[in-house]
Amino acid sequence: MSRRRLRLAAAALGIAVAGATAGMATAAAATAIVGARILPVSAPPIEPGTLVVGDDGRIAALGPADAVAVPAGARRIDGAGLTVYPGLIDSETSLGLAERDMEFAAHDVLEASAPMFPQGRVADAFNPDSAHLEVVRANGITHAVVAPGDSLPATGQSALVRLAAGPGGHIVRSPLALHLNVSERVGGDGAPGTRMGVAAQLRQLLADGRARLDDASARAKADPRLDALAPALRGEQPVVMSATSSQDVRLALSLAREFGLDLILSDVIDAEDQFDAIAAAGVPVILGPIQLLPRETQRYDAHFRVPAQLAARGIPFAFSSGGVAQIRRFGYPRMAQMRNLPYLAGLATGYGLAPGAALEALTLAPARIWGVDDEMGSLAPGKRAHLVVAMGSPLEPTSDVRHVFVDGREVPLDSYQTRLRDRYRDAGGRP
Repeated sequence: MSRRRLRLAAAALGIAVAGATAGMATAAAATAIVGARILPVSAPPIEPGTLVVGDDGRIAALGPADAVAVPAGARRIDGAGLTVYPGLIDSETSLGLAERDMEFAAHDVLEASAPMFPQGRVADAFNPDSAHLEVVRANGITHAVVAPGDSLPATGQSALVRLAAGPGGHIVRSPLALHLNVSERVGGDGAPGTRMGVAAQLRQLLADGRARLDDASARAKADPRLDALAPALRGEQPVVMSATSSQDVRLALSLAREFGLDLILSDVIDAEDQFDAIAAAGVPVILGPIQLLPRETQRYDAHFRVPAQLAARGIPFAFSSGGVAQIRRFGYPRMAQMRNLPYLAGLATGYGLAPGAALEALTLAPARIWGVDDEMGSLAPGKRAHLVVAMGSPLEPTSDVRHVFVDGREVPLDSYQTRLRDRYRDAGGRP
């Protein structure tokens, strides 16, 4: 059993209690989606099927339409021609930390005052009123891992957030993971200028953190920077290392072995020759945008084929919109990419990735990587009712999301964008 699973066992009760409290406070009467195609992800598709959302915010039942009874008084949604699937999870984003592209006054993505800032928590800066949340949510994305920027060696701690909040708020778990960066794109004031410099600084930081764990007298005096490392060094919290190239991946795997870290790799888009080593180490991957241009020496489809290559080796991976990684590449978060998360997975199906594996990399795979698959990521009785009802495939841009449920509560699909559309459409007198 992995340390991530052991950590989940310790935390599951707290998550369940918090989720159940929010569900009971916000969920309405039971809802039944009748006659739809249901994609549980953890089981074969059901068509036609019926899914019942209980008034406690959990999935009460699902199965073939003629085998599931609709509770008396339940709201019915006619699912004919519609598809039901789990709410999507964006596994690395700057959602809620930046409001407008290139408007740096509104950015809380990266604390650049020091190259080593592991004590920073994005939950302290997350903006629940960001206009981007409703835009992203309307495309079926119900949860996101909001992470600090990764252009410095140690940038802080991420949080798992739900994109529609009940009385319990948006934060599901914080801190979620410690984020470090060994990428070739690391830089900034006070940061090392070479890979060996980055490695030396991170090794010293982790060594200092370990020495503090072993010295009770030192711990008597608060040190927020080193104390923030303690859960990761004890194996109680995963460490996400941003690594783009083969050299980056080798360094990340080496540091993880040296300090016994529960490693998750992020990016790896240009590290094809290290995929076997990643598989042998049993390390999961957070895969950012695959539509970025390849290097001059690469095939045109070098990035498009990465998801299929990971899947062929049995490497657990999840898609992310890359809101964080794109800051390194462009200098600012390209917020529009976040709503396009499902289409990255759809693109990968044209280059060898099975559609079922693509949907899993948006739902159950990230839930497993982040240790919350007992509550979300698939459709099964007893799980939280985070689900989407859409016309069409969840992987295609032509799909039309009709309903989104978070914790059993249907959330509105209007957004700043749709309100602008309606405002000017109505003002112009056009249909």
